[in-house]
Amino acid sequence: MAVVNEPTIWIKRTCVVAVAAVAAVAAVVSFDHMRALASDAGEGWKAWILPISVDGMLVSASLVMLTRKRAGQPVGTLAWIGLVLGLLVSLAANVAAAEPTLIGRLVAAWPPVALGLSYELLLTLIRETATVHEFSDQRGVEAASIVHEHQAPLPEAPPKRSRKLLQDYVNEAREHLGPDVNITPAWVREVTNCSRGLSPKIAATLRAGVQ
Repeated sequence: MAVVNEPTIWIKRTCVVAVAAVAAVAAVVSFDHMRALASDAGEGWKAWILPISVDGMLVSASLVMLTRKRAGQPVGTLAWIGLVLGLLVSLAANVAAAEPTLIGRLVAAWPPVALGLSYELLLTLIRETATVHEFSDQRGVEAASIVHEHQAPLPEAPPKRSRKLLQDYVNEAREHLGPDVNITPAWVREVTNCSRGLSPKIAATLRAGVQ
């Protein structure tokens, strides 16, 4: 199996940790802004769960996109709508909860943007890592197949037929001998398929054995 370069693995792991940390910080800040806005709107205890429905929409839509892309399917309109709406609502809620100044609103607008971007970056890293492992596994299978083919034993060549000797022809002719057989070179050639030059010797040998 193909081995992934060790420094590359650690670089990707560090990137995943860094991006996850940014996403966690952005999520906590965005959650607190939206909780405070919902609390001021008189939502009471529901102010603690409403932010989850907003930022959770970003996470759910991104996961759906990742799953469909890895399956080779189109992302779909609904996933895009969920991603865009989640980002817009989170952005509007954070800006509404900010101090009524330009700088305050810009600062408050950053957490939802950072959350969306960092989460997408995290999914990209996961997707690329999965692709690298799949490619490595595929190369490993191909390499193992090639090695197996090279190590496969070659079929044994059929043994070469040895050349018939004079005695072999004599023994074969004796199997056809009978009391009424006239041992001639022509008869020997007929029953043994030997050469014309060898048939007189075979006939002579047979006649000597009969006498």
